[in-house]
Amino acid sequence: MSFLNLPNIPNIPKIRNCSKCGKIFTAMNGEKVCRDCVQKEKDFEEKVVQYIRDNPGSSMKEVMQATGANDKMMKRMMKEGIFSPSAGAKVEGATYPCMKCGRPITHGTYCMDCLSKLRTQTKKAAEAMQIRIKEDPKMSTIERLDRLAEKEFERENRLSGIKRNFSRGMFKDR
Repeated sequence: MSFLNLPNIPNIPKIRNCSKCGKIFTAMNGEKVCRDCVQKEKDFEEKVVQYIRDNPGSSMKEVMQATGANDKMMKRMMKEGIFSPSAGAKVEGATYPCMKCGRPITHGTYCMDCLSKLRTQTKKAAEAMQIRIKEDPKMSTIERLDRLAEKEFERENRLSGIKRNFSRGMFKDR
C-alpha cells in the first residue's frame, strides 16, 4: 500500500465545521455538531424535562410555548423515551407516527401491531435460517441472509402489485 492511497479509516479525526454554529472542530466518529452545541442541546433538553416534571400533564403545545422547544425536538425526545412515564416526565396528548404504518404512538419506534408483525417475521426468518443451515451447512450466514432478504423482497413486490391492482379496480366483480 502506497502512502498516497490510504484507506478510508473511520477513527481518524477529521476537521469539520459545526452544522449548527459553523465553528471548526475535530470530529472523531463522524459527528456533525461540535461539543459546545451538543452540550447546549443537552442543557435545553434538561430545561424541557424539568418544566414537564414541574407541570405534570402539560400538553405538548404548552411545553413548546413555555420552553421554546420545537416540534422536531419534542418528537425526537419522545422517540428516545425521555417523556415515558418511567422517566418521570409525561406530556399529555403527545404522539408521533409509527415508523412503519404511521399510526400515532407515544413511545418507541413502532406501534404494537407493527411490533408484533415484526416479531413474527423475525421468528419466521430465524426458523427458515435454521432449516437452511441443516440443508447446506457450508453456506455462510451472509449468503443465507441475502437469500432470505431476496425472497422477502420478491414477496413484498408481489403483494404491493396485488394491492395496486385492487386499488385500481382491476379485480372487481364484473
